[in-house]
Amino acid sequence: MACVVVLSLMRTLELEFLQPLPRPILQQKELIPCNKDLVLSLHNKLGFLMELFDENRMDGVEAIKELETKLRDVASRIEDEIELQVVHLYEDEIQLEEEENRIFEGIFDIFDKIVYHTFQPLEEEGEEEEEEEEMPQGEKSTHHCQRLHQTSTHHCQRLHQILHPVRGKSHPCLKFRRILHRAVQHIDAITEELAKAKEEYQLFKHHLQAGTKQPASLHVLPIPTHQGITKPDSSHNASRSKEKMVGKQDEFEIIKEMLIQHPSKQLEIVSIKGMGGIGKTTLAKKIYEHPSITSYFDKRAWTVASQHHCKRQMLLDLLGSKDDADKSSDEDIALRLYQSFKCQRYLVVMDDVWSVEAWDALKTCFPNDEYGSRVLLTTRLAKVANHICTQNDFSHQMQLLEQSESWELFNEKACKSRGAEFETIGRLVVEKCKGLPLAIIVVAGLFSKLNALDEWKNTANALSSSSRTTLDDEECSRILSLSYNHLPHNLKACFLYLGVFPEDHEIKAVNLARLWLAEGLVKAFENESVDAVANRYIQDLMDRNLIILNEKSRCGRKVKSFRMHDLLHVFCVKEAQNEKLLHVVESENSCYFPQKGFRWVSIQYEDFNMSTIQHYTLKSYRSVFRFLMSGSFLDFRNSNLLRVLFCVSGCFWLKNIVNNVHLRFLSVGNDIELSRAQRFLKSRRRESVELLRSWNLQTLNSLYGRVSYRLDERGKYSKFPQLHFICCSEYFDGNPPHFVQELYGIRAADCSKEYITNIPCLKKVRIRGEGREIIASIANLAYLEQLEVLYISSCLGTHTPINNDIVLLKNLRELIIYGMGFQWEEINILSKLPRLEVLNLEPKSCLGKEWEIQEEVIFCHLIALVIYQRDLKHWKASSHNFPKLEHLYIRYCRELREIPIDFAEILTLKSIELRGCLPFAVKSAKKIQDEQCEYGNNDMVVIEEETLNVLESEEGLSEEEAEELEESEVDN
Repeated sequence: MACVVVLSLMRTLELEFLQPLPRPILQQKELIPCNKDLVLSLHNKLGFLMELFDENRMDGVEAIKELETKLRDVASRIEDEIELQVVHLYEDEIQLEEEENRIFEGIFDIFDKIVYHTFQPLEEEGEEEEEEEEMPQGEKSTHHCQRLHQTSTHHCQRLHQILHPVRGKSHPCLKFRRILHRAVQHIDAITEELAKAKEEYQLFKHHLQAGTKQPASLHVLPIPTHQGITKPDSSHNASRSKEKMVGKQDEFEIIKEMLIQHPSKQLEIVSIKGMGGIGKTTLAKKIYEHPSITSYFDKRAWTVASQHHCKRQMLLDLLGSKDDADKSSDEDIALRLYQSFKCQRYLVVMDDVWSVEAWDALKTCFPNDEYGSRVLLTTRLAKVANHICTQNDFSHQMQLLEQSESWELFNEKACKSRGAEFETIGRLVVEKCKGLPLAIIVVAGLFSKLNALDEWKNTANALSSSSRTTLDDEECSRILSLSYNHLPHNLKACFLYLGVFPEDHEIKAVNLARLWLAEGLVKAFENESVDAVANRYIQDLMDRNLIILNEKSRCGRKVKSFRMHDLLHVFCVKEAQNEKLLHVVESENSCYFPQKGFRWVSIQYEDFNMSTIQHYTLKSYRSVFRFLMSGSFLDFRNSNLLRVLFCVSGCFWLKNIVNNVHLRFLSVGNDIELSRAQRFLKSRRRESVELLRSWNLQTLNSLYGRVSYRLDERGKYSKFPQLHFICCSEYFDGNPPHFVQELYGIRAADCSKEYITNIPCLKKVRIRGEGREIIASIANLAYLEQLEVLYISSCLGTHTPINNDIVLLKNLRELIIYGMGFQWEEINILSKLPRLEVLNLEPKSCLGKEWEIQEEVIFCHLIALVIYQRDLKHWKASSHNFPKLEHLYIRYCRELREIPIDFAEILTLKSIELRGCLPFAVKSAKKIQDEQCEYGNNDMVVIEEETLNVLESEEGLSEEEAEELEESEVDN
């Protein structure tokens, strides 16, 4: 589809020609005024054309497919030409600077020679003096003047050539105008062809309504014109968290019996096998999270193997802790994992196992202590399950849904009660899915967006055109493509982009939003931020069941991360490859790049030599994604159109200074300079990256270094009007760019009033430093009227008195505190922050063993509270203190005996999550849950992980508490 390239081109036009602060070089050359009319015309025509494709979608019509392909190729060529012309402007500027230097050198050389010949004495003219010996004195003087005139004329001609070189180049304005003019002509032609195709399509419909037989090759499906990206429905979202398993209860009981009721005390390998999309992972997850399982096993861990498994990643997943992981070998991590399982009754889930090798990579990590431990694996391949599971007693083949179960699942996911006519159509659709849950869920997501009966009929007709009686890969792909084809063009482009991530990868919503922005697939609107738009898109994909929720934000309002089902991921990758968008390097066979161009390169193969990427399609790819555990060094000097360099694990460093003109998203290990630094200011530890010409830079992340922003050589700051996000692991050096909205890593000592007021748009900030420096900076933060998220971090953890000026942060919604050493009673002043919704108390943020909250202290709008304090032992509070609390997270509070029982009266409470806590604390949470149920709140859940056992928790317990713990352990 053309959607990705067209959206990208439209955004490029906006950034280069239509933004309030376009590139200085375009302004200096006066290229915008003379071309703005054509830019606006092209931009409007592209938007109109994409709307036409959306409103008049005619799937299956070959002419439409050809038009979309033509539009894709035209838009791609136009964007290449425009961006390359911008590159040439900078190259010409560099050449001009070099030429000016040569001019001045030439001028000085000429004047030297003129002066030399003018004032040279006659008697010092060498051989010419001998030739003139016979001449009379007057003739000698005349001859000398003629020769001097000839020399001067020659030098003047040379000077004219230097000052007025013959370039043979047309003016840049004319070049841009020719490109834009041709582009408008091409788009007009495609629009006319689409209108013609639409007329023919309407004629077809007229004949069909008159009884004319529809050609077998024409499978058309009119799309509702109102279809767009809808705002999330809160009631619908709430229902998602309490999804039930349809038709799997018997299988659930079978697997549960294998895990906790089978008499074998040996380590047993249990397998769930079945075709893709049948619900293996869903069943495994329901079992993994069931209270009977969490209470039976001392330790649980989960990893995903995937088709191309990575041993190190699986080890880290199971270990849970990644502390010092970069410095540890696989063998060291495996040993730590083995020791963590030793003398424990553990449950390990290995999801999506494709090969025996994936099992062999981990099997030595699982001790057999005869405690009844289990490893549960899911696989599509019976031969894998049969090889690993030695007993048939521990292998289960999943079954497709019965027709009644299929209809129940469809009805639940469609989320709307319909009339009898809708049900008749729906049952035919469900029958076509052949009992495969994934197909039913995806199709239900599509039909939930259709309201009219005619829309249901037309869509069902398209799905029912196949005469297949069994569901194979081709038929499943057809069902998935139906939902994909019905997406509006902007959502379709965002969905295709998910193919750059590896299979089973956890996709962070915040990273995806910035990547979508950099690719031009989303943009901010007058009343809606980029994050809000991206969250809306993600929610819409989730409502259509095209992605799977992995984790919500602390406040529960947004998606924090999600995954894709394997079948949908395969479909997404293939579609992106077919559209010449994506090349994935996932094995040795894919290390050789295709000759034809593509936009995105996804590196997922550990043995790939990153340096070879420079030898392929240098003028086509725009984005490089690296999903490797190891570090490497790269050279991107010749990648003129590069706009995204993204690293999610491990890291890479750029070997040479790069100054990519079109760079928008950068995540590397280097120090980063936003201006040309003087030699004595350059980093002495590693080569830094200079980005002074990356005018449209948006996201900047120095994973292992610092970011610097200073005056350039002319004593000015580059504007970087699009640069909204900066993160550095060390610190930010200099004054931040004026337009930055998120800044992670500034030093408290730098936060003067002048410094703060220079970044008025700042919404999120992380400040580091010594505790008292941070406290001193709080008053200045009040000048940030838009500040919503504040993260303060001190490495000392000693007591620091809180600054009451913190209540001046009137718009603060989220506060994260680390290592500040506040007294618990000082924390109560945070209740005066009028809009605070999330309070995250990280380790050493508070000192003392007791937190008592007085009756008059009310956290009026607090939705989520996170407490990660090992020393906290007693917590005295009431429901009155937290009237709107929804989510409570207790992390490694190893001494906390009880959660205030009065929290049972908080009517908004949805979850209490405890990790690494005493059984007493867990017991109190469950008591709150029971009382919530009595009040009618049946949705409130308690989640426990890594609950301490007797040995871990007996220190500091009274004899009565220790006995109670021992009794509870025996009961379990």
